[in-house]
Amino acid sequence: MFNIKEALKREHSKRTSDLIVNYVANNKNRFKELMDLLLSEDVLMVQRASWPLSYIAKNQPKLLAPYWNKLLDELPRSKHVAFNRSVFRSLSLVTNLPIEIHGRVINECMDTITDNNKSTTSRFYAMYTMVNMVKLYPELKDELKLHVEPFLNHKLPSMVAGTRALLKQIQKIKV
Repeated sequence: MFNIKEALKREHSKRTSDLIVNYVANNKNRFKELMDLLLSEDVLMVQRASWPLSYIAKNQPKLLAPYWNKLLDELPRSKHVAFNRSVFRSLSLVTNLPIEIHGRVINECMDTITDNNKSTTSRFYAMYTMVNMVKLYPELKDELKLHVEPFLNHKLPSMVAGTRALLKQIQKIKV
């Protein structure tokens, strides 16, 4: 029988991530096994269990529903940058987040976007998540735009291009 923890110990690769995503499929118990590793104190497991999370969020978003609050609780004190990146990527992929967590999602995204100590990738996925939130709460459009525009001066050309794309999406949102 496949063992997620052993697979993650053995190898950190796209292949392993794909194996886990396929193994979990839409099985709540198997997903819980992955979440237990992701939310554990073991930094290596947190890092490696982060990779499959966003693929599962894309394919089986309902599996994450019972875990959103735990994931949001862990963001400010996460043990590895991969955790933040994966959680924000997952949030950006799930367009029907429970309304009860919208406020928390918005706060965590804005905190991350404005924190220069956070990874560029986490900040970028937080911006994408916020675009989805602004579609629901258009009154936040100007504030988000204000925080996204400085990324036009980023040293990475990919960030500048991504920022332009985000600003176009923000501009299309009707207030």
